This record gives sequence, C-alpha cells and structure tokens, in this order.
Amino acid sequence: MRRRASISAPAFEAITIEGALIAPPMLAKIAALEADGQSEASYRIPKGLALRDEIARYFRIGQALFGDFARVDSPSTAKTRAFVEAMLRDVFGFGDLGPAPPIEHAGRTRTITAQALSGRAPIVVARPQDDLDHAAPEFSAERRRRSPALVLQDWLNVGDTALWGLCSNGHVLRLVRANASLTRPAFIEADLQQIFQNDGFADFAALWLLMHASRYGAPGAPVTDCALERWREAAGKEGIAARDRLREGVEAALLALGVGFLNENQVLRERVLSGDLSRTEFFGQLLRLIYRLIFLCVAEDRDLLHAPNATTAVRRLYAEGYSLAALRQQAIRRTAWDRHCDKWEGLQIVFLALARGETRLGLPGLGGLFLREMTPDLDKARLPNRALMEAVYRLAWLKDGSALRPVNWRDMETEELGSVYESLLELTPRIADDGRVFSFAEGVETQGHARKTTGSYYTPDSLV
Repeated sequence: MRRRASISAPAFEAITIEGALIAPPMLAKIAALEADGQSEASYRIPKGLALRDEIARYFRIGQALFGDFARVDSPSTAKTRAFVEAMLRDVFGFGDLGPAPPIEHAGRTRTITAQALSGRAPIVVARPQDDLDHAAPEFSAERRRRSPALVLQDWLNVGDTALWGLCSNGHVLRLVRANASLTRPAFIEADLQQIFQNDGFADFAALWLLMHASRYGAPGAPVTDCALERWREAAGKEGIAARDRLREGVEAALLALGVGFLNENQVLRERVLSGDLSRTEFFGQLLRLIYRLIFLCVAEDRDLLHAPNATTAVRRLYAEGYSLAALRQQAIRRTAWDRHCDKWEGLQIVFLALARGETRLGLPGLGGLFLREMTPDLDKARLPNRALMEAVYRLAWLKDGSALRPVNWRDMETEELGSVYESLLELTPRIADDGRVFSFAEGVETQGHARKTTGSYYTPDSLV
C-alpha cells in the first residue's frame, strides 16, 4: 500500500520573521525539538523533569506576568522595564540581568537598557506606545533621531561582547543579530499580547525554545559559540539546498506549461513549428506566465495583493474562489489534475483584473507584467488542469522524503528570488516530435540562452 505524503507547514501566528536571520523551516525544526543542542540538560532543565512540562509551566508564569502588565494604564518606562526584565528572568532564564556599561566608539557614547549573561545578551526596552522601528524621544540624542531597534542594532554592530540581543516594548519581543548591512532589517519578533491573551501555546513554545538564555552560549566563550549561531549557519546551508531544489521546481513548472500548451492547442503548435511564433518568443511568454505565478505567491503570502480599502467579504471571495493559494492547496490532490481547462480560465480572470483593476475582487490595476500583450498567444490558448496544476504544485511544494513542505514565498529573500530569475534566463528551449515535446537544451546548445543574448544579469541584494 502506497503511503500518502504528509504535509508539514510551520504556522506561527504570533511570530514574524523578517530577513534571513533564521529561516522558517529551521524555526519549525526548533519548535519540534529536531534541531541540534535541544536536550533537557542544554536548556538547564533539572533531571526528572520533562522539557515540554517545563515550557507549559513557564507559559503560565508568562501569562500571569503579562496579565498584570496589561492591566496598567499607560505604563511608564520604568514599569515596562520591570515587566520585561521579570519576563526575561522568570520565564526565559536570564538570571543575571543588570546594567550595561556604555560603549565608546568613533567619538560617540552608546547606552542600552540592560544586559545579561555577562554582556552576551544586550537588551533595549521601550515604552508600549513606542514602535520599535520608529524614533523615540528617550533614544534620541545629539540631534539624532533613533528607534529602539536601531539602538540595539548599533550596539551589536560596534561592540564585541555579543552577536545577539533582545528588544521589547512590552507588547512584542524581538531577537536581533549583529548586521553590518542596514539596508534591510533582519529579526524574529513575537507578539506577546497575542500569545498570552489568545492562549498561543504553540507559538510560545517555539519562542521559548528559540530565545531561552541557554541559546546565547556560556560567558567567557567566543560569541560565535552558541546555539543561535549554529542554528543560523545550519539554516543557511539548508537554504542553499532548498534554493537549488526551488530552481528545479520552477524549471519543472515551465516544462509542464510548455508541454500543456503545445499539446492542447494545434494552432499554437503549428505557429511554433512554422516559425511564425519563434521558439524564443514562445518561451518568453512562458517565462512571463511563471513570473506572474511567482508574483502571486509572494504577494498573497505577504498579504500585499489587495487594495488597502478592500473589504473582508471581497478578500474572502478572492481567497476562496480565485486565489493562487487555493490552487496550491488543490494541487496536492491528483484528482484536480484532470483534462478540463476551468482552472486556467479562472486564473486568467485574476490576470485581467490585475492588468486593469477589479473592485469586486479588491485587486488593483498593476498593468506591467499582467498586460495582455505580455502573453498574447497563451491568453488565447487552452491549458488543461493537469498541466496547470502540475506547474502550481512544482512552484508551491518541496518533498522531503514522505513529507511535503510548502515553499516559503512569504519570506523569500531578494537574493533567492534573483537566483531563480537568473537560472531561468540560462535555459534554452527545445521543441521536438512535431511540436509535442518541450524540453531544455544541454551542453553547447545552451550558448544562446536568454541571459547571454539579452545581457540580463541579476542585481545583487546589497545594491538593491
């Protein structure tokens, strides 16, 4: 009997990952106690006690602490600091919290709220009314308007006693790492209010396992000698492997679409064979279709697709009847891989809506990639569900043994998207067997690929 592939999808409602600090798949492994260095002893759990039971106990302590804090009207900086320090001490194991001596660097004095673990864990605390990323009066000095997050980031960047630090305004708790490039923030942030007021135990467990004091290494050891740094490095290696597999998936999606269009449409096939529609232009239209699908994956997963004034009802209509997210879930079931063409027709409605705008679906008119002249021959063609769903499946899912893991388009880095784009430009299409076989050339046949013939090269993330 064939085993059915299980679906494993890390879903933390109260935890946000920004940038490539620790990738979501690694956070999922940490939450499942599948990462290195996660024994009871490594978390300083006394013998005879179970790690999960202790996490549950700390969750109750955290709820009580947050409940008291939430009942304070307009808490002052001092009360917020007292709450955050109690949370870090009594829930996350930072037992040696104390003041941090100032750092002198480049003629400027830098100060933070507190530190723990002999300086390995610097801490910045702001008032609840202060957004961590917006300038706050108490952190602005010498005519410099600075945010709490920037204060911590600056401390980590110029100091040599810590690589990782924590920032909080009482409502959220953020983990930050030293990062010389400030072009894009990188952090992991937990919404404490959502966790403790909505009984978000799963999110708390992941947060506790990630940010516990034991994860920063022992005082006196090199700052790189800690679980957080090892997890980050392991996630980076896994990310490279996943990126290679993602490129393979995108290439397979292109093949599925190319074969599907050529086999289903005799007129299109004859135009390609005759040269009336060049092989290069046909492939270019397939690329634009893939770019549309990738755009939808990213925009939907980041909740950026709809106009700000789109109502809940409109968003629900799109999500349930027209979204690519719905197709991605359906693609798991092979029963959806049939010979009908209704899913392609539905997707074309979305493309047209994004070309000119559609208030009934809450979609803005973006033009550009979604204009009909970008894919004129494909727009007039039929595409069977089996071809479209295979392409969607290849874009949406990665297989790990017997488990399916969704591609994390929401947190995809510019570098990762760029590497996929670059790899597509290196493909050279081949059409054989009377136009029914679509494939990619290898060896010397690849010398005329789109990247070389158009002079297209990806712009590095640092320049972006």
